Amino acid sequence: MTYLDLPIFKVSSSGISSLEQDLIRLRREIHRHPELGWEVDRTAALVCRELDAYGVPYARDRYGRNTVVATLGPEDAPFTIGLRADMDALPILEADRGQPYRSECDGVMHACGHDAHTAMMLGVARVLGSVRESLRCRVKLIFQPCEESRPSGAKTMCEHGIMEDIDCILMCHVNCNDPAGAPSCCSGITNATSTRFRIITHGESVHVASPHRGKDALLMAVRIYEGIQTMLSREQDPFDPCVIGVCTMHAGDTISTNADRCEMQGSIRCFKDETLAWVQGRLEALCRHVCEDLGGTCDVEIAGDPLPVARNDERLYRAFLSSSALVVGHGGVLPLLPSPGGEDFAFYEQHRPGLLFGLGCRNDEKGFNRPAHTKDWDIDESALITGVKLFVQFVLAHMDGIEGLT
Repeated sequence: MTYLDLPIFKVSSSGISSLEQDLIRLRREIHRHPELGWEVDRTAALVCRELDAYGVPYARDRYGRNTVVATLGPEDAPFTIGLRADMDALPILEADRGQPYRSECDGVMHACGHDAHTAMMLGVARVLGSVRESLRCRVKLIFQPCEESRPSGAKTMCEHGIMEDIDCILMCHVNCNDPAGAPSCCSGITNATSTRFRIITHGESVHVASPHRGKDALLMAVRIYEGIQTMLSREQDPFDPCVIGVCTMHAGDTISTNADRCEMQGSIRCFKDETLAWVQGRLEALCRHVCEDLGGTCDVEIAGDPLPVARNDERLYRAFLSSSALVVGHGGVLPLLPSPGGEDFAFYEQHRPGLLFGLGCRNDEKGFNRPAHTKDWDIDESALITGVKLFVQFVLAHMDGIEGLT
């Protein structure tokens, strides 16, 4: 069986199938009502509403608050495929471009495509639900909260046992780098490890006219910032990428005294666990030495729960190339370059082989070409049907297992 055998993909005289219309409707409804972190009550309810309409059984809240996991296929199937979609949005005020589906929640926006991920997974549920009697494998559709913040939704779901009966797991992430409908994939690393840091420098405040009598906490922070850039350019192997981003810096509250406290926050991204360990130790030493030299002190807090490095399994990569050829043709999968961005999908991969593939949603003529996590992010929705086809065809092609995994 292939996706081509399924009448649900049939295109009507209008040039768009009912499934495509559904995907756009769902994506826009989710986009209008974005929610953060674990507070995705409305989105989870929407998912349950649609699954009820498809007659697809599911469990809500079994693997954490607002988690939804739908299950299809025979209970005694020897092979189970997990498919994951994240549901949360970002604390960003969406630009008003006159779009009818603009966020109705001020300061909250789907700026990373999770609305598209959820809509596509509901499309997969509808399609596979229509052929459930023909499935020879078990399929678990995982609708996950809290990918963008902490505690990680993926980690929490794993702690609640979601991966205990799953043999492999896949996810799709949309992007506006590749043309609409173009998938991308690779074998090996897809996303960097990621952790947060907070640095507070402490000095002694004095009048600006007598700087020699005080200890300038802002100067300490600036020196640390400069030291980080030197560390990256002169101490870090250029063939072992690492990003240290200082994203906020706050000091002082008057124009007549130097700051006695300065706080910086940011994140660290690396492709190797050992590199992250080195950076953490080196950053702490840098802060301590700079502050001692300038007569101050510091507090350095580095989050103890970094996202792991995400890696695509080679066997799943080969299986994806094979199944996707029917959807986009041989050679139709573009290379996926490793991203310094973190992805909590890596927690699932610590338990079972996993695969992340990208889906291009770029359309320059329509202005869908902005980077994710920005206020004017948007996507070409015509790509959504391709994402559904790729998921469905993977399941249909590998119902009896994958070489090397079974």
